[in-house]
Amino acid sequence: MIRLAEDPDPIIYDRVKVELVKMGETIIPDLENHWSDYRTEDQHRERLFEIIRHIRVNEIKGELEKWRASSNRDLLRGATIISKFQFPHLDHSTIEVEFEKIKQKVWLEINDEHTAFEIVKIFNHVLFDICGFQIGESSFYSPQNSLIHSVLESKKGNQLSLSMIYSIIAQKLEIPIYGIDLPNQFVLGFVDQFQTLKMLGLDEHERNILFYINPVSKGRIFDQNEIEHYLKSLNLPLRNDYFVPCSNTEILKRLIGDLSNAYNKVGEAQKVRELQELNHVLGA
Repeated sequence: MIRLAEDPDPIIYDRVKVELVKMGETIIPDLENHWSDYRTEDQHRERLFEIIRHIRVNEIKGELEKWRASSNRDLLRGATIISKFQFPHLDHSTIEVEFEKIKQKVWLEINDEHTAFEIVKIFNHVLFDICGFQIGESSFYSPQNSLIHSVLESKKGNQLSLSMIYSIIAQKLEIPIYGIDLPNQFVLGFVDQFQTLKMLGLDEHERNILFYINPVSKGRIFDQNEIEHYLKSLNLPLRNDYFVPCSNTEILKRLIGDLSNAYNKVGEAQKVRELQELNHVLGA
């Protein structure tokens, strides 16, 4: 059937393509063998590549559907699924091992007596001083700055990927640090899980955030006044959802959006369309 994909009749090709895509991942090795055969003509090679891409995107959509249906929507698992868009052979367990190594470094420095500020100071020291994570200044819009496994390897990311790594490590240690999705920005919030603010008599403080963290500036701590000033500078309303943690689903949608922008800047229109398909799986 793979040879039938060479047929010059577009109707026949479309039918063959549908059948090959239905076969899923199991047919990919055979498609790749034909693609790499030096006797394969360029037009046929392009068709095989198109079929392979279609199958892989379908597999990622299937994984995202399972992720969305899961009870916890684990952020690391979701980010790994998105990374497979560019690197289909990624092994989640390998990435998990790398996160466990970083988690161990932080865990060794923390004890129950540390305050929230002291905990963040330890996080900043481990992630930015010891591990060397930093903002990727060159090729800022490169997709590699968004793909979590690439950031783990290069130690260079953007505001979203650095925030994800920070938050994932924190949640593995049961420390309530979560993502805050702002217009053109992404930061973190340390949740006041023990209602310390209310015990201090600050009942009007409904946002339940002790303070905010900016991983781009090596974990600088700031308060909600800075967010208010930022929003006012953009002539945007002070909506409550700009001050409180967003869901992991919203983070993945933001990640897909960042990747779409990156691929759009380098003229990868097909990948932008495929990412829109993935975004659709996550819902409105």
